[in-house]
Amino acid sequence: MILGRVRVAVVGAGAWGRNIVRALKELEGEGLVRVEAVADADESRAKKLAVEFNIPTYFTDVLEVAARGISAAIVAVSIDQLTPVSRLLIDRGVHVFVEKPVSLVSDDVLELIKLARSTGVVVQPGFIVRFDPVAKAVKELLEIYGPAKYITFKRLSRRPEHRRKFPIVYDLMIHDIDLTRYFLGRRRWRVLSVNVIEFKDGATHTLEAVVEYGQTLITYIADGLLPVKIREVDVVTEEVFIRGNFRDREVIAETPDGRRRHEARGDEPLKEELRTFIKRIKGLEVSEAPTLEDAYEAVRIAEEIFKLETQ
Repeated sequence: MILGRVRVAVVGAGAWGRNIVRALKELEGEGLVRVEAVADADESRAKKLAVEFNIPTYFTDVLEVAARGISAAIVAVSIDQLTPVSRLLIDRGVHVFVEKPVSLVSDDVLELIKLARSTGVVVQPGFIVRFDPVAKAVKELLEIYGPAKYITFKRLSRRPEHRRKFPIVYDLMIHDIDLTRYFLGRRRWRVLSVNVIEFKDGATHTLEAVVEYGQTLITYIADGLLPVKIREVDVVTEEVFIRGNFRDREVIAETPDGRRRHEARGDEPLKEELRTFIKRIKGLEVSEAPTLEDAYEAVRIAEEIFKLETQ
């Protein structure tokens, strides 16, 4: 347990790293953290971010985080570097918040689980959508009207060029794979079908996957080319149709008695998930916090989808 402000470093000074620093600086105002450093392989980028947010230190060697006695790190590097960087920090007793998907390989996640247990540090994956008020409202409605017969997720938006080198299932679809577990809990699953809808320039840009998750049929649709941002989930039970629109923060439930809008209010998801990570470091239990075990199951499903996609 840590009393007072948790000393934090942000590893990765790209666009998302900048957003994380901005959120952490707001949490400084709540007395939860003190942002001590920024680390990035590109020294000029680390320096620019540190200067912009008045952060005392910047460096290129991630091992400096532990060497300087910093308690926790937010790891927001490229997908292929998430596990190696996190491993270095965990092994040195640093609490780690690691962005999704944690790894492209489920065995790597298992390794992090074992390492976290042996060192006793908190490691939390960055499944930000769990903290979206829309997700929370949909889950509450499912607890009232469930069980779900089938669920359809749509995650559509143009991916930046630098992210297109990574499979879309690990970059976009992984969020909804984790939301499935968040909504329905742990269940047996199997991938029924994978359809590549659009493939060009050596990469899949639009993908559909159908998964049997317990007794619920799940359809995932991810599109990395559409110049419009769509984030939706449709849930059908015996009694109700539920639509969650993450972009517009709107949740609608339709029953034989009519249509009703449900409130989807709450803090910014990024701030809420970082706040949860800090609370866990302080020794507080947060039931909805995603775990490395959640990440392991999500990556296992993603692996199976990717295997079928590339056959």
